[in-house]
Amino acid sequence: MTRRVKYLAMAVTAMALAGCAGSVEPPNPFEGGAAARSIRINVINNNFNEATLRAVARTERRLGIVPGNGQESFTVAWPTVDDLRIRIDLLAGDDILTNRISVGPGDTVYLTITNPLYRSLLRR
Repeated sequence: MTRRVKYLAMAVTAMALAGCAGSVEPPNPFEGGAAARSIRINVINNNFNEATLRAVARTERRLGIVPGNGQESFTVAWPTVDDLRIRIDLLAGDDILTNRISVGPGDTVYLTITNPLYRSLLRR
C-alpha cells in the first residue's frame, strides 16, 4: 500500500508541474523585441521655423522638436495597427494636423514639413 501512495503522490506532483509549465507562454520567434513593437518617424523640416510634433492616434503623445530647416528621427511605442496623424505646431506660427495613415509595429513613416505648412505630408 505504501508503494501505491508514493506513486499517487508522484503522479499528482507531475500533473501539478505540468499545469504550471503550461501557463507560461513561449516567446514568439517572429517578434523582434522592442523594435517590433514601435514605429520610427523620420522628419524633414523644410520650414524655417522650429516645429514641435505630437503623434495623434487614440491619444496624443509629444514626440519632440525639429529645428527649422533640420531633420530628426523619433521612435514611438506602437503595439498594434492603428491610424496615425502628426500635429505640427510651429514656434512662431500656425499649427496643423497632417493626413492620416495606417501604421503597424515595425513600420517607418516619413514626415515632410513644408512652407506653406498646409502642404506638409505624412507617408509610409
